[in-house]
Amino acid sequence: MFNTKIPLYAICIIIAILSGLFFIYNNVKILKFKKEEIIGLLIYIGLGTIFGAKYFTFITNSKEFNGIFEFSKIGLSSYGAIIGIIILIFIFSKQYKKRFQDLVYVLLTSIPLMYSIGKIGCFVAGCCYGIKYNRPLSVTYNYSYTAPIGISLFPIQLLEAITFMIIFIYVFIKSKKQKPNNILIGKIFVICATSKFLLDYLRMSHVGKLLSINQLVSVLFILIGLYLTFKKNKVQ
Repeated sequence: MFNTKIPLYAICIIIAILSGLFFIYNNVKILKFKKEEIIGLLIYIGLGTIFGAKYFTFITNSKEFNGIFEFSKIGLSSYGAIIGIIILIFIFSKQYKKRFQDLVYVLLTSIPLMYSIGKIGCFVAGCCYGIKYNRPLSVTYNYSYTAPIGISLFPIQLLEAITFMIIFIYVFIKSKKQKPNNILIGKIFVICATSKFLLDYLRMSHVGKLLSINQLVSVLFILIGLYLTFKKNKVQ
């Protein structure tokens, strides 16, 4: 792996957030929000992404940080970002009297896209690294602050990036053909959470564990997704 002083991780995270906000902005047009409402929603989502991602990392790794929350030193959690976004758009829905379901729907294309781009950042930085893997396509870090140096690893970050880019394309096509509905929201929850659950087995952080925190949260989102799908089918 190459070494560089360019903050590639930060660049990828910024691109991920901006890309997500771009698709949210385009999706929210169908809801005919006022200009100030669209700006407010984008601000809420941006704040939910950053603070949710960092606080989740801090809460689940508080011992590592000695119980001290230092914003700049704490990494980003994808599930933390999603939870943060959901909390803030729920507040937004109450504040501006909008349907929560519609707000979740406009997020569908952006979530897998942001995650995919963010994982490229993880790959170049070495965080969220994979299990030991001394075969073709393995990657060895010689500069990372987080990944073990000089050990061949499975490039799980790239596999996650590819997987969620495919999911993004699928969701983008589906969302263009359907109006906001629980079935599609439920399906996307299940697809994304199941992918996260399975891919987590290839992370070094999973070694020695029955289920990781990411997998436990994945199970929660899978159940929510199944509930939304079943509830909609029952109504029909």
